[in-house]
Amino acid sequence: MNYLLVALFLVFSFGSAAQAQTEIVTRAPGLEFVTDTRIPGADEAMMSLCYVTDDLVVFGIVLTSDVQGYALASDGCETSYDQLYSEDKIVAAQALGLIPAEINPVAGNDWKHKLGIYGLLLSGCLGLIAVIIRRVKSLLGYDLRGPMRKKAAIRILSAMCHMAKCDGIVDSIELTHIRKTIRRLTGRNYPTSEVIQMVDSIDMSAGLDEHHFIAFGKGLRDREKDLMMQGILSVAIASGRLIPVEHAFATELAYGLGIPGEDFRRLLDLVYASEEAA
Repeated sequence: MNYLLVALFLVFSFGSAAQAQTEIVTRAPGLEFVTDTRIPGADEAMMSLCYVTDDLVVFGIVLTSDVQGYALASDGCETSYDQLYSEDKIVAAQALGLIPAEINPVAGNDWKHKLGIYGLLLSGCLGLIAVIIRRVKSLLGYDLRGPMRKKAAIRILSAMCHMAKCDGIVDSIELTHIRKTIRRLTGRNYPTSEVIQMVDSIDMSAGLDEHHFIAFGKGLRDREKDLMMQGILSVAIASGRLIPVEHAFATELAYGLGIPGEDFRRLLDLVYASEEAA
């Protein structure tokens, strides 16, 4: 358990800095006051009953304390103990009225100690899971907290502009729809002037072959390809219907991106649902 806690803390907080464990994260013995007793010490002063603990110390701060046993100390459990005190001795001292009867003869972690230990373990696990989820989202190009990488976003915008140019007419309503959709899908905002410039630079008269459609998705992650399809389908159905030339463009792009038919239909249904909700 103790080694697992240390390992999780290192992974969560310091990544690969395992070599710093001896300097940053240490195990150290500790003492905790439990109760006063009627057992006299060397100077005839009454001794204190203490927990002997194994502490997890990070940057000099005690994070958890794992109770190992009992001890008697003459300094109120401040610095060191005078002698360890076993279960049998606790029972005998209680029988003589030297230690309060409510003290559990068996030293162990109470709820406060367990909360510290398992709370740190849970925090470490949750932190590790969060790091893994964030990494996976990053690999998939899907991060809810930040905009999509610029390369993927501009490629999606280009595909949407190509789709808009399929029927040869791109009006102000369609430009506004492209701007809103690209911002929703990628988290990036493109001014109308930039969208107009991209639309004007596209020449659909020569037609696109399979190499052009493959190039749209080159270097993109699966999530980014899905968003590209959502973007072009959103542009296509913004007018309320999918005309043949737009359907052909969407089909060829799906083929170039390697998106199977069932995923194409799923994305189309998703776009229809989004448009209806809007």
